[in-house]
Amino acid sequence: MPERRQALGTVVRAPDATDIDDVVELLTAASAYDNRPQLRRMLAAGAEDDASRVWVAEQEGVVVGAAALTEMPSLPGSVSARIVVRESERGQGLGTALADEVVAAVDARTGSGAVTCALRDDLPRGRLFAERYGLAVTNHNVGWSIDLCQSEEDLQKHLVGHTDRAAVRLRRADVGTESALVMAVASRCVIGFPVPFGTGRNVDMRSALNAVPRDATVFLAESDEEAGGLPRGLAVMAPGAGGTVWHTVFTGVDPDHRRRGVGRAFKAAVLMEARRAGAQVVTALSDEANEPITRLNRAIGMERTVGYWSLARALNADAGTG
Repeated sequence: MPERRQALGTVVRAPDATDIDDVVELLTAASAYDNRPQLRRMLAAGAEDDASRVWVAEQEGVVVGAAALTEMPSLPGSVSARIVVRESERGQGLGTALADEVVAAVDARTGSGAVTCALRDDLPRGRLFAERYGLAVTNHNVGWSIDLCQSEEDLQKHLVGHTDRAAVRLRRADVGTESALVMAVASRCVIGFPVPFGTGRNVDMRSALNAVPRDATVFLAESDEEAGGLPRGLAVMAPGAGGTVWHTVFTGVDPDHRRRGVGRAFKAAVLMEARRAGAQVVTALSDEANEPITRLNRAIGMERTVGYWSLARALNADAGTG
């Protein structure tokens, strides 16, 4: 992409290898949790197969803003847009300059049915900026956090107690060799969950599984009562950068086995696993409309923290814009 010179001495251009760290830090600043590894993989993938487009805004040789437009394989027909400007440089038109590139790229696409955006819920100016371009809030995901103050011994007791009450045993799944089983369980667990981004599209579980962090731990809840049947639920957790904060990526229970303590057993396992790994904090995100998970997070002592808004805009299937 050729450089485009903007007002105020800004240059909007494609990033090069020396910009990667700046781009990752900027895009992380708009995320509700630390997702640096996933962002680095996204940037690497975009360089190889054009699955994503990335731009940077530069002033006097310094990267002060970044934007990304990424395909969403887990939501077929959707693309995700992110635009971030360094806080000290906001209000100078840099976001608009980056948005011009994103809009032009969206207009040039074919086959996309929606453009989405996930934005921290403590950035109201960012939300207003997205709404200027026709995106509307579809979901609000609440952030949760808990400090791991309990001893490993106490956490182990809680884990044993909850698995006994739920009549399940938890085991780690090997995503590489058990992907079909994990997908089947996950497909059951999302029944009744709020629809992501209000798209009305089915979630592609295989693509969602491929997006799970490579260092994630996956737990399955099994029971002797249904030998040979599907496990009763699934939990996924992964360490953040540095390993002191772990994030609960997903917790779900088969609708036929909900309200029996399986979710509580998963939460106990997540806390225990994180504690053993040396983590100090465990975080999670859940849709505000998912009241059972909200109650469960509160019950185990989690407190609300930064979450994110999901925004979306339907696109005209023929012209690429709506």
